[in-house]
Amino acid sequence: MMKSIFFGIVALMFAAVVMQQDQASAQVTDTDAPSSTDEWNYMNRSCSAKLQDQINKEFDAALFYLQYGAYFAQYHVNLPGFEKFFFSAASEEREHGMKLIEYALMRGQKPIDRNTFSLNFANPAARVEPVQGSVALTALKAALAKEQEVTKSIRELIKVCEEDHNDYHLVDYLTGEFLEEQHQGQRDLAGKITMLSKLLRTNPKLGEFMFDKQNM
Repeated sequence: MMKSIFFGIVALMFAAVVMQQDQASAQVTDTDAPSSTDEWNYMNRSCSAKLQDQINKEFDAALFYLQYGAYFAQYHVNLPGFEKFFFSAASEEREHGMKLIEYALMRGQKPIDRNTFSLNFANPAARVEPVQGSVALTALKAALAKEQEVTKSIRELIKVCEEDHNDYHLVDYLTGEFLEEQHQGQRDLAGKITMLSKLLRTNPKLGEFMFDKQNM
């Protein structure tokens, strides 16, 4: 009987020691937990917010070009070259937006904030007067302005993430993947605007039609 009591007391003491060790281990684990700045998905809040803003701008540009493409596809406008050009531009901007979403997800970030993500559905072709009597020339100039707007926004994103927060990986990705294409696109649009303007001065009635067939 005494042996049973003795072994029972020993077992209780052993259990108490094990429980104390487990509690101590838990306390050490809590104390040594890494701070939020050491997590794999860390990105400064202002950099992440600017990245979300750029995603919004890419999809907004895609919608902008989509509406112009639909305008030129109408039977009473019927400029298939401009239609193809703007639908293609819309696809490219959508692809840019998807690339940035994929990048944000790779970095463990929220790619879209429903409180700030908003697209402009107003038809750009209906808001402006034709330049030199040509909606096509108006559209090209509007497209160049849109590309300049997007390029400026990318540069601002780079500035926020590099100078303030040293996020060089994102900066390198934006510089190599986006900026060169932006500059090439702007150069192409500027050349198209110059050529169409010359054709319209030479032959106002046929200039737009000829340009659509030969240069788009």
